[in-house]
Amino acid sequence: MKSLFERCFQTGEKLTEKADLLAQELRSAPPAYFDGLHMTLLEGVKPVTKVRLPSGEVKDMLMLGSNSFLNLNWHPRVIEAECKALEKYGSGAGSPPLYAGTTDLHQELEEALAEFCGTESAIIFPAGYSGNVGVLSGLCRPGDAIFCDSSNHASLYDGARLSGARVVPYLHLNPAHLERCLKQAAEPGKLIVTDGVFSMEGSLAPVDELVRLKEKYDCMLMVDDAHGFWVVGPDGLGTASRFGVRDKVDLHYGTFSKALGSVGGFCAGKRNVIDYFRYYARSTFFSSAIPAATVAAILESMRVVREEPEHLQNLIRNRDFFQSELEKRGINTLNSRSAIIPVLVGDEEKLGKLQMAMFEAGIFSNIGTTPAVNASKCRLRLNVMATHSLEQLGFAVETIERLAKQFQVIPS
Repeated sequence: MKSLFERCFQTGEKLTEKADLLAQELRSAPPAYFDGLHMTLLEGVKPVTKVRLPSGEVKDMLMLGSNSFLNLNWHPRVIEAECKALEKYGSGAGSPPLYAGTTDLHQELEEALAEFCGTESAIIFPAGYSGNVGVLSGLCRPGDAIFCDSSNHASLYDGARLSGARVVPYLHLNPAHLERCLKQAAEPGKLIVTDGVFSMEGSLAPVDELVRLKEKYDCMLMVDDAHGFWVVGPDGLGTASRFGVRDKVDLHYGTFSKALGSVGGFCAGKRNVIDYFRYYARSTFFSSAIPAATVAAILESMRVVREEPEHLQNLIRNRDFFQSELEKRGINTLNSRSAIIPVLVGDEEKLGKLQMAMFEAGIFSNIGTTPAVNASKCRLRLNVMATHSLEQLGFAVETIERLAKQFQVIPS
């Protein structure tokens, strides 16, 4: 039987029928996890964050649902840098980058990103999602082929489809299947694109194998390391660096909304290719630039990561402890290798009940189910931050174990 969100995605006789069906279903029989999608934060993300529940109740919750892995949102240097820039540049950009939207801070950030990725140049996008759409639809055209890991982020698939190129999904983390697809491809323009860290499970793409294939079959390779930069690899330089092939990846893509806790995306590579995006990536050409104050915060966050290595060290300590303790208790974390720690449940009803019980116990969590993953592989999606204490994570482990037994996710 299809899940609620799968059923409401089907084609109807009229465009409004899908929306009407969803509204009716949510009124009459909402899924158990529905309230968990409607929490309201009453302050910025911290290890313990004040949250308003749909019932109106306000409670302090242990935050395991934020992508702000290093939790620099509250770092005094970051706040000070943003406040100073706000006084100088105001609250918004008011223009696309090619017109009046580029400040000296934007130029400084692009130079810093190119240096961080070991490339000639970089370009900033107003959002991580729109940047992927802009890069893929800007670079590729009908007559090209884009080879996508089947578990790539939705933004990569949306950008690939918008390009008009032939989209070729290959089996998740399966270079052998990718090679079979590449052998059959007749297009002269070929791009392999993969997440570096897969956002629903925390696994790492085999970037070294993808480099071998891109060289063998004369392709370009793009790695979207949204969840890997400043988290994975030596000094947080990303998944490609973790595999020792950073200088062989053609396009490095990342976001500021994960480890750095801000907003926006970027792409880094050869200067000519990056300059091409300034004119053909419509999601930057037709979008207002990121506000300069936000850019100042991102720049300062990058400096903090470089100058205060304890943030990354604490994150690594916390994620290793948390995953190890969960696995000792028989909980399947899907072999995660990042700060994203999934808990496989496999049944949406159990998942909803488990998540709501965690909210009651004071733990904020996310879920992964349709359309992000197949409902039969639904899961909790837990994120560890550098600022969590081991005591907080230990409490979370004990609570998850107790509730997982209660709802028969693991044997009691």
